[in-house]
Amino acid sequence: MFLVFSKEKIYSYIVALSTVAVLFGLSSFFMTKDKEEAVQTAANVQKELPIYCVETNEKKLSLTINCAWNADDIDQILKTLEKQNVKVTFFMVGDWVDKYEEAVKKISYAGHEIRKSFKQP
Repeated sequence: MFLVFSKEKIYSYIVALSTVAVLFGLSSFFMTKDKEEAVQTAANVQKELPIYCVETNEKKLSLTINCAWNADDIDQILKTLEKQNVKVTFFMVGDWVDKYEEAVKKISYAGHEIRKSFKQP
């Protein structure tokens, strides 16, 4: 079996391989640049930290419940909290509040504190 290469065929292979090499080089350059900018942007964002403790002479405990998935167990949670005469803070994601308005009303009517957080764009 013989392979026959003409000058035109060789030139077209060289041009194709060169194009691929240049495209890979450019993509790696821009990908690296984007990653560096993303890291710098993320590092510059000031993150709000939750309150873990407060100095007080009173013996108190603070309970929080995060609402972000579903509302299937809200009635049972509220019933348990009422039975134990305990009030908690419910942290809710904006989408959850929109999706489970009735659960939010139940929590509010039960006298619990509600904190809503919004997703950052």
